[in-house]
Amino acid sequence: MHIKISHRLVTVAALAVSAALILPAPGAHAALNWEGQNGVFLNALAYPLGANKTEVAYHYVSLDQVGAVHSASVTHGLGGKADIGYTRVFVDVPGLKDQNIVHAKYQFVAETKNSPAVAVWVLHRDLDGSKSDQEYGIVATKVFSDVKDHPIILSAGVRSTPSLGQGVYGLGSHKVRFEGLVAIFVTKNLIVGTEVRQQVGSKTWSDLAARYVVNKNLNLDIGLANLGQGFRNQLALGATWAF
Repeated sequence: MHIKISHRLVTVAALAVSAALILPAPGAHAALNWEGQNGVFLNALAYPLGANKTEVAYHYVSLDQVGAVHSASVTHGLGGKADIGYTRVFVDVPGLKDQNIVHAKYQFVAETKNSPAVAVWVLHRDLDGSKSDQEYGIVATKVFSDVKDHPIILSAGVRSTPSLGQGVYGLGSHKVRFEGLVAIFVTKNLIVGTEVRQQVGSKTWSDLAARYVVNKNLNLDIGLANLGQGFRNQLALGATWAF
């Protein structure tokens, strides 16, 4: 039961498909991952929110008979090169801690035609006052627009993290882990992609994600997460609203 809860809880990240694949390309709009960073389902991207832009996101995942996880996020752009935000994670499972997450990102290399954007970020995770620690990362992201109307996005990064199951199962010692993604604009309003994220103390997670850009303010998302241990095709949903 311990392993089952751990892997299913991590699917909460899939809710963050609300971050899923939002890049500065035609028809796309930035959104927040489940930890509140401008990114994808699990991973951060090298793009901060625009200057004075604010986004809010809500994510939910059903955990069958085990319970459910909710997250609510708000992130604000600072000057076009940085952003800062807060996320509250509610873990509706007996014995597991809710989380408070504060994060910041700074893009120190701008994207060009031939080179990616590069950003660094920091995240503070507090397990409802019982324990806390920081995570640090660097990420490079590039949009390839050579195929007309179907841009391709590649992103890769490394992070130093102590989090076990996105912090749901507590905090251990810091380990360096890799993460990456590839995505494509099927239409100007529909984006699909996949990503991977190495974990501390468990197998690498992966996902398939799709986002529908309803308008310039609203994104609706759906994803399937492969969490190993027989937990495949875990469904998650999410939404992000931009001001």
